[in-house]
Amino acid sequence: MISKIRIYSLLMILFIALSCSNDRIDTFANAFSVEKEKNVDYLKSKFSLALAKVLSENKNAREFIKNEALKQFDYDYDVLYMLVKDKTIMDGKSLEMLLLQHMKKNDLYSLIHQIPALTIFVPSLPENIFSAEEWNVEQEVPCVAFKNEKEQILFVDSKGEFKKIRDNEIPAFPIVVVKPSERVVLQSESTRSSGTVLEGENGLNFVFEYNEFNNLTHANIKTRSVGATEIPDSLKKIYDAKKFSDENGIWQRDYIYYNISTKNGKGVFQKNISECLYSFELMGDPNNSFRNLSDQADDPKYYEDAPDSRRPRESSYWYNGNYEFIIRLYVSNNQLTTSEIDKGLSISPYDLFSLDLQHKENGRDTSPMIAVGVKEYKKYYLPEPLQLFDWNIENYSTAIKISIEEKDNKGIIQNVVETTTTFATNFEFDASLGEKKKIGAKFGASSTIQQKISTTVTTNLDSDLLGDVIVNFGDDVVVKNEMDSIGYYVTNGRTTRTTKSSRPGEVRVPIYKPALNPKYKSGYYKIEILPLALY
Repeated sequence: MISKIRIYSLLMILFIALSCSNDRIDTFANAFSVEKEKNVDYLKSKFSLALAKVLSENKNAREFIKNEALKQFDYDYDVLYMLVKDKTIMDGKSLEMLLLQHMKKNDLYSLIHQIPALTIFVPSLPENIFSAEEWNVEQEVPCVAFKNEKEQILFVDSKGEFKKIRDNEIPAFPIVVVKPSERVVLQSESTRSSGTVLEGENGLNFVFEYNEFNNLTHANIKTRSVGATEIPDSLKKIYDAKKFSDENGIWQRDYIYYNISTKNGKGVFQKNISECLYSFELMGDPNNSFRNLSDQADDPKYYEDAPDSRRPRESSYWYNGNYEFIIRLYVSNNQLTTSEIDKGLSISPYDLFSLDLQHKENGRDTSPMIAVGVKEYKKYYLPEPLQLFDWNIENYSTAIKISIEEKDNKGIIQNVVETTTTFATNFEFDASLGEKKKIGAKFGASSTIQQKISTTVTTNLDSDLLGDVIVNFGDDVVVKNEMDSIGYYVTNGRTTRTTKSSRPGEVRVPIYKPALNPKYKSGYYKIEILPLALY
């Protein structure tokens, strides 16, 4: 009998020790057996109110959210809750500890169960009203917004007062947003092979939906503008290629990829060179383009008038963040197949459109703002050139097709089409190098061969198809011998902006960009591409 009591005692001690030492067996996993899982709107409201109180009470918490947002781990001002919740903010207290002072643990864990990729997003509001960069944490205490199941946007302050932002309004005050991530998803069997895994707590791991959203490591090449006409080192080879092309009649990419500077030159493929997307700009009527891109409920948008109450609610673009574009490259190879290469590109509406904004109430700068139209397009220069593919024409065709669509969250369809593709044949093996050389510029003295190739074309259902462009290996990369002036960085000592003009009292610095080939237009967009050395 005594031995049985000892066994029971040991088992009880072991059970208590395990329960106390491992939060993974805590309420997070078992809260839902205690009470019925609560409505997600209720849970969002509780989290938003708790966050509003934490941000109001604690300057360190405001600074913490600002700094995490500025990291732009997914190329947007997103803070993934499960990655930061246990980081210390002050006095040994984490973000989660501070939140739990204002909400129940079961409610918090239930919300994470329903929205694992819960994100705190810091929007960039127009006219420098508020952004992660401009957030003055000493003075600015943001409200917290969230979207309910009726697609309405509500916001709450630290006093617990909930208000609604109409679909045609933009906040004119500091605000952050609580929502599911649009760029990071919970790791599953279908995503287990993804490259970078973000390890959260409680056994939850996340992956980027597209690798192009992964900003955890930075490339060395930047497209940030230079403030002088001097050609930067990263672009010197491209401008040298322009000189050799003008003097000797070669293709510019002959020199960039193979170091061939004359018609009879020979060269080995440079493996560190890759085609890159440098800029993106929409075309056509700006207002029509905005409406066409924003035709789905989860797209950024504005309304010229308040939406009809009978119409489904659709949130303002300040809340939804960025447009998500899919860039599809179709590259044929000498194995008579075509590879479809998909790249993701995320762009803020503010970087594509200049909106005509007015305060809802005249003379009140704190009243919500209404977008009454689109003034004009903006040309978007990627912060880092987007790597597309390495163009070795020994293996790949001399022309590629690029298709772009604005992504919506629906299914996909695939069709097979047949195309005729041209391949170069002026390559021979160099025994001294142990690899093949390209013989002569362009196609050399040899002929080309043409092959029929079947291509599988993928299309996202309900996505906005923006058309195709064809890029040829023989196309010029740059069209001038010098850099182009595109405007100025201007600053008044507090904020900095990019513009084509300046105001009295502002300091301005000229911006220069390479004069790239302007021919790649689909009717809906125009892009600039160039081959760059990546290392």
